[in-house]
Amino acid sequence: MLISAVCWGQGVDDAQALNKAGGEFLYGGEYEKALDAFGKARSLFHERGEVRQEAVSWVNIGAVHFYRGRYVEAWDVYNRAATMAEERAGEPWVPDVLQFVDVNRAALLQKLGKDHDALDIYLKLRRAGQKLEAGEEARVLANLGALYRRLGDPYKALETERASVALFRQVQDVDGQLGAMKNIAIAQAMEFQDYSAARAGFAEALALAHRSGNKREELQCELYLGEALFRTGDEAGARLRWQSVLDNARSLKLPEEQWKALYGLGRVDHDRSQWQAAAAVIESTRADLRRAELRGGFLADKRDVFDALIESAASDAERLDWLERSRGRTTLPLPQLRGKVPAGSALLVYWVGRKQAGVLKITQAGSQWSAIHLPARTASDVLPPLDGIHRLVLVPDGTLAGVAFDALAWADGTKVVERYETWSLPSSTFLPAAARKTGARWPWEAQLLGIGDPEVRTALPGDPDWAHLPRAAAELVMVSKQLNGQADLRVKSEARKQALNEARDFRVIHLATHAAADFENPARSRILFSGPEYLYLRDVVKLDLRGVELVTLSACETEAGAAARGDSPMSLARAFLESGAGSVVGSLWAVRDEAAADFMQRFYRELSNGTPRGAAVRTAKLEMMQKGAPVEDWAAFVLSGDGLSPLTPYWSWSVLLSGAAATLAAAGLALSLRTGRRG
Repeated sequence: MLISAVCWGQGVDDAQALNKAGGEFLYGGEYEKALDAFGKARSLFHERGEVRQEAVSWVNIGAVHFYRGRYVEAWDVYNRAATMAEERAGEPWVPDVLQFVDVNRAALLQKLGKDHDALDIYLKLRRAGQKLEAGEEARVLANLGALYRRLGDPYKALETERASVALFRQVQDVDGQLGAMKNIAIAQAMEFQDYSAARAGFAEALALAHRSGNKREELQCELYLGEALFRTGDEAGARLRWQSVLDNARSLKLPEEQWKALYGLGRVDHDRSQWQAAAAVIESTRADLRRAELRGGFLADKRDVFDALIESAASDAERLDWLERSRGRTTLPLPQLRGKVPAGSALLVYWVGRKQAGVLKITQAGSQWSAIHLPARTASDVLPPLDGIHRLVLVPDGTLAGVAFDALAWADGTKVVERYETWSLPSSTFLPAAARKTGARWPWEAQLLGIGDPEVRTALPGDPDWAHLPRAAAELVMVSKQLNGQADLRVKSEARKQALNEARDFRVIHLATHAAADFENPARSRILFSGPEYLYLRDVVKLDLRGVELVTLSACETEAGAAARGDSPMSLARAFLESGAGSVVGSLWAVRDEAAADFMQRFYRELSNGTPRGAAVRTAKLEMMQKGAPVEDWAAFVLSGDGLSPLTPYWSWSVLLSGAAATLAAAGLALSLRTGRRG
């Protein structure tokens, strides 16, 4: 990704001279000197009240942080520059500075694995009425090309990168040209396997980088030239390049180049210690991402390092450790985790690599690693031996996150749901220690927040023409009658997302509305409320749902999402779980209204009887099967989170009133007896 820095240098002005020197230090790899020069320039601009130049200096400082892997610091100074510009809205320089900030923000999001968020910014910039300067347009094109390659369109990537090179040459921006030339060679090697052209491209860019003194692009060219050499069988040449990159990256304190070089050296030498060192650099960088909006998705494009460690692990304990670390988690040691697995249960932690896949079965009695076969067409493809087991707790990975395990069958036609209770977790760290039991609460205490039947209008271009949901209000009423606690039902114009700000006051949240899973950009998966308003996945993870025992998402595709790789929630259901909810029921696909209502009625009936959540889902599915419902009507529903615990019980008014009546009757009898003795 190419970062912008504005480095004026004409005239004798001290601030401009410092700014020019900062740019030379930046591209020469002398980052501390660059930071010092840009910082001094910013101070001079501030003292003189030159707000535009000060804002641009902040972005330049952010560029230094970006190259050093200090992504939070970069994000903060970009936001500071944007705020300075926004506070002076209407001044003629403001649009240019905001464009400058957006180009750099997008490049940072791209670096953090948030490709679609970056793409949204780039496309917004290109659609804007104000034309980008040629240099900024070239930078946007170069970064778009890298995005198109990662998103699976290599032909568009090459076309865009070549247009970028032409623009960079036009404005005589050698540093930008280098980045675009490198991106073209990467696409030729990785996507088209044209290693001859790629090696020539890297060599040309490498020579230009050396002549211009751009140390970082020189390292990047060496790094990817090493990859091209490795893929054509020249392991000695690849080792030489990667070792050079590693030495220089350590000297310049560049984390991305370090871990990529270490991963390459590990592949050449079949040396796990190199992969472990690469993972340590990745995890250290991620630990510095203290902002939730920056952290999610960071590991998605780094899975190859963790996959190598998982595949070559010498023990189940080591394999479990790397499985969870690939998700950004730190798990319990295997012996302790085995102690948490409920009796008669198996915790199945899945792994889907590029060429192989497997599952780690963990029970109280021990653990076992087994290979599995994808795609999952039968139960035997993905389930290990399960003697003595009646409950499966699944931690899916990759494409398995979209598999309806309950509907898979063995050769004799028996489905998984007929043999096992199943529920899912995003990580083994979510495994509950034991079934949670609490004392009964009074019927006047809050239990259910129900939101549904919104006033529907299309809010986003390309969205479907949302239909009215006449059954949603009736569904909410049905749920409220099944539960004994106080219910707060919000429908029609009151079905607004702001109601979720009060969610912690309730034990159960039931949403009966429309939803859409965005398989390209999971952060844009959304639930419709009145307004029209959307609750996006990125907003869900910011909610505080601690204390909420169950969230039911009675809407389409709330359990569906892109293949899960890394540390980012890929479905709405998982996002609710990560925001603190005890368990979540979502759906993998759209279910007929009548079938959904049937499932919900049976599910809540079981919950109101004290049935644990996982067992309640299974009972509802089995009953629908027994009455002849097709698989499509029941298999979509998935419980994630705590499946062991029942809901907190609430006394019903009927029990209280019958108890009161019995007490009064007893009191009346006692009074009668006492009256009789007096007489």
